[in-house]
Amino acid sequence: MNVGIIGAGSIGQLLFHDLRLSDDVNPVFIDTRLPADALGTSFIFECCREADPSEKSYETTLEKHDEKKTVTEAYQGMVFPGEKTADQDLIIISVKANQCGKVLQSLKGYLPEHIPLVLLMNGMGIWEEARTILPNPFWTGVTSRGAVHEGRIVYPRGNGTTYIGSPEHQKPVQEIELLARSIGAIISLRIEEEQLQKLLVNACINPITALHQCKNREIAATYINEAHEIFLEIYPVLKTLGLTVSADRAFDFVLTVAEKTGENDSSMAVDFKKQRPSELDYILGYILKTGERLHKALPVTKNLYTILKKQEDSFQPPPLTSPKSLKETSKSKN
Repeated sequence: MNVGIIGAGSIGQLLFHDLRLSDDVNPVFIDTRLPADALGTSFIFECCREADPSEKSYETTLEKHDEKKTVTEAYQGMVFPGEKTADQDLIIISVKANQCGKVLQSLKGYLPEHIPLVLLMNGMGIWEEARTILPNPFWTGVTSRGAVHEGRIVYPRGNGTTYIGSPEHQKPVQEIELLARSIGAIISLRIEEEQLQKLLVNACINPITALHQCKNREIAATYINEAHEIFLEIYPVLKTLGLTVSADRAFDFVLTVAEKTGENDSSMAVDFKKQRPSELDYILGYILKTGERLHKALPVTKNLYTILKKQEDSFQPPPLTSPKSLKETSKSKN
């Protein structure tokens, strides 16, 4: 099976390595941007060796650490332009949620309608947007696996579970089943539940780490009150959408994730540090829109969103210090 991966960030590279180990899968990277636009700014083009303009080689290395040694696995893959999607049996899109719409628009015209696409990214609302752009069958994925990349090297950051499912509750097709086996994923018949749990975690951790520019562990250690303020507001909204886990267990899970990924920088914290657009609109923004539709007031969440959105729009990183309570921040501005 030919699998095209659009998005060569940490998760995209991790998936590439997983798929390379399967005798039944041939993965390639695909970049839908024009080379002239991407040169000097795209991670892929910075790290590849120039060959034919329509075909670029790409080296990536995975380092695994255990108690005794470091195991390094190096692979060379190929990077193709967007037209190459027509030769694939399945497409994985692992870009940021705020980039997904543009990627899908760029595939119009040469992506056959029967090819399934798997959307694997943080946030919600992406599937609803995607199905208005392309008629292809869409599957969504949620992963708790962690990884970071520095140059050509990918560093796994803790074990986790990946779920793949159909928002329309379709029966898994052969390509999805093979993908799941190859990357060790679980096919979920209730993918919305997994998405809502991931959204809850992302909403309580990522924006606060972006605001304070701190590691995930600080959520449980220093900023637990801020995280709890957000949690108390958004939990009823997500419960209305179908979240079934109890409130106590849900917040305990948020803290557990923060502690397990303690040394990690959240993706949003990294985006704000590097002054680039984040998934804010698909995490807090999605929850705020849902709350408005349900006539639920979310003042603390809205305040945090407003602070971060203003900074994001001006491409300024968040301040390194901020009030201890988000409610205090809100009052100071009134």
